Amino acid sequence: MNKIWKINKKAPKSFLNKFPEYSELTLQLLWDRGLKTQKAIDEFFNPDYDEDLHDPFLLKDIKKAIKRIEKAAINKEKVAIFADYDADGICGAVLLTEVLKIFKIKPEVYIPDRNLEGYGLNLNAIKKLGKEGVSLILTIDCGMSDFEEVKLANKLGIDVILIDHHEILNKTPSAFAIINPKQKDCKYPFKYLSATGVAFKLAQAISKEKSWEKWLLDLVAISIVTDSMLLLGENRTLVNYGLVVLSQTKRAGLKALMKKARIDETNLNTYVLGFILGPRINAASRVDHGTIAYKLLIAFDKNQAEKIAQQLEEKNQQRQQLTKKILREARQRALKHYQKKKIIIEGDKNWLTGMAGLIAQRLRDEFWRPCFIYQEIDDFSTGSARTIPGFNLVKALSQCGKFLEDYGGHAEAAGFKVLNKNLNNFQDLLEKIAQKEIKKENLIPYLDIDVEVESDDLDWPIFKEIQKFEPFGSANLNPSFLIKELKVLEIRSVGSNGNHLKLFLEKETKKFKAIGFGLADFCDKIQIGDKVDIVFELIVNEWNGTKELQLKIIDLKKS
Repeated sequence: MNKIWKINKKAPKSFLNKFPEYSELTLQLLWDRGLKTQKAIDEFFNPDYDEDLHDPFLLKDIKKAIKRIEKAAINKEKVAIFADYDADGICGAVLLTEVLKIFKIKPEVYIPDRNLEGYGLNLNAIKKLGKEGVSLILTIDCGMSDFEEVKLANKLGIDVILIDHHEILNKTPSAFAIINPKQKDCKYPFKYLSATGVAFKLAQAISKEKSWEKWLLDLVAISIVTDSMLLLGENRTLVNYGLVVLSQTKRAGLKALMKKARIDETNLNTYVLGFILGPRINAASRVDHGTIAYKLLIAFDKNQAEKIAQQLEEKNQQRQQLTKKILREARQRALKHYQKKKIIIEGDKNWLTGMAGLIAQRLRDEFWRPCFIYQEIDDFSTGSARTIPGFNLVKALSQCGKFLEDYGGHAEAAGFKVLNKNLNNFQDLLEKIAQKEIKKENLIPYLDIDVEVESDDLDWPIFKEIQKFEPFGSANLNPSFLIKELKVLEIRSVGSNGNHLKLFLEKETKKFKAIGFGLADFCDKIQIGDKVDIVFELIVNEWNGTKELQLKIIDLKKS
């Protein structure tokens, strides 16, 4: 699908003049990221653990939660952690397990089956924990929409502490305590923590040995990146330090996983977290059970860790094969009618619920429409949704509440459960909401471009400036540039399947190599001698001990 290229507005001269110590490129990138004050810029370029992290006691109910945990320790109560099955939930469960060790509490950890139980607390799990004598449940990365489940827990004499970061609906469950910075009356200034990040604030609040909690930052960094949280403000500091901790991690499980994935521990970045470690941790629950990933992350025995890491490697390969199969089937269905509708909603009894979010994201990216993917299991359909800018999923799902059994999540990514008999009504109402809220121009994808550059700009100094903006992630993407009228000297399709594009280009006697991952289709659209405009990221290609700058193509058009 053709994209509209949007070059960001130039930073005003008053801003450029205010910070003469920085180059115009750096200031433009800062402006694009909303970093416009000396304080914001200093925090961005010089993350400081002691200065940048907010007081954990600003979180509503955190003191109440700590007192309840202390009471449980004194009375030797049975405590359970109820964790979501994704990387954020799993990392949070491991973190809370270590926090509870301070109180000499050995919790039971309950991670629901993604494909059978679905997201969040469930009544059967609460009953099971009640029968086992649990009197306190700490949730992690779930619970904000589980009203009946919390009500049942209260009835069974179980106190519930909700530790979460998801959007809050009109009301909150009747939990003993809720630690979520998104509560309206919560004074915590940074609202974009991951759930593991929220749990980390609990660790920070109770840590008796100064800086002990820093060793938890490897888990926090993984959770922030895999959950696509904003990489600005406090999150940027947490990830910066988290990458350092990960390079020295004491966790045999993470060491084994990095070894299996052939990761260089001395060269860690957010790509490693988001595209290598994260998918392997998530693969456990997508095709099997999240407990496998939990056991890996708490493992301190090297041999055991290596066995589980091998398991996860195999699960990830299985996940990749399933993704290809389901994506192919879902895409064929979507192609039949997507142009007539403003949303895509597809499901099948053979599509695992655990794969729904991945498939929804891929279809959203290709067709640029909100996408809902589900699996039919008995009388219910359970799935995930991903959206485009301007269509709030939680808001839309709340308007469909009369047809839903459960829903929750974020504005951009959400989950839902619906009775099959209500599926058609749910689909019709969703489409009706989308027709009203999504304008025609919203259905054309756009590509944000930071700066237009000339051939002389592309050298090592500009690359070193870009490096200062790492770690990259949500709201702080690797800068994208536009260069026009490059002459095509050579065209190749490369890669094991020939699905990548390699170009040799020239402008004003300066030659460039460019790589476009998954863009081999352009081989049929351009010819040697053509002039092209390219949107790209500047990367380093290392080969046989040599390094050279290369253009990583995001999109291209004929000049």
